[in-house]
Amino acid sequence: MKRILCATIFTVLTVHCVWSAESAFEVASITPCKPGTPAPEMEHTGVVNFASPGGRFTARATTVVFLTEWAYGIQPWQHSDGPGWIGSERFDIIAKADHDATENEMKLMARTLLAERFGLKMHRAPKEMPAYVISVGKNEPKLFPPKDGETHGMAFSMTPGADQKMASFRVIATRFALAELADVFARRMDRVVVNRTGMDGEFDFTLDLTPEEHGGNPMGMQSMFLDALRGQIGLEVRSEKTAVDYYVIDGAEKTGVGN
Repeated sequence: MKRILCATIFTVLTVHCVWSAESAFEVASITPCKPGTPAPEMEHTGVVNFASPGGRFTARATTVVFLTEWAYGIQPWQHSDGPGWIGSERFDIIAKADHDATENEMKLMARTLLAERFGLKMHRAPKEMPAYVISVGKNEPKLFPPKDGETHGMAFSMTPGADQKMASFRVIATRFALAELADVFARRMDRVVVNRTGMDGEFDFTLDLTPEEHGGNPMGMQSMFLDALRGQIGLEVRSEKTAVDYYVIDGAEKTGVGN
């Protein structure tokens, strides 16, 4: 069976494909979900665990758009729309690598699957657009090294408000990279979030979010998240126009189902 590995031709910044066995799942099954299947509970946050130990990959009720964002590490504002069905129709995808692959290796394999089984074609075109840029301030950010035995993830808890006031929310992240944090918060914003902290690795941190302090809208008030990044973690956040990688989806085909 042919396999693909994506490479870039820098003269036109177009994503082309070269066949290679190293970047493909050993087996993969794709099953369309019934119309009306709801999105997974945490999809709106961007926090998903597709990759599992032993080279196992499981994506339930995912869209081609969401899988593309995960595989390429891009935010919703960093790509064009493409055919309508890739953002609305959902699929169960179960796959397995031929070794205990890392998550980054799984992402390369997912790119192969998208191109081979869904005929996804894209080209990359750097674009200047409004963005929130996160950087390190004068003081050390309030980020802590992960504890032994912790797993990668982000948990949300809610505390009801007193006197019928709006509830507050606590976000607890373990083994979380700042690049991932930028991706999560970008889904609550109206623009791309760019990570310029230069801090690699994974961290533990907690954010307390109180919507009533920002007009009472728990999901739509950008200032709530930006203030938490500034005041609670100690990161600098500024709004500016900057060049980001932008992907134009040229096409996709609904021919990727089956084993």
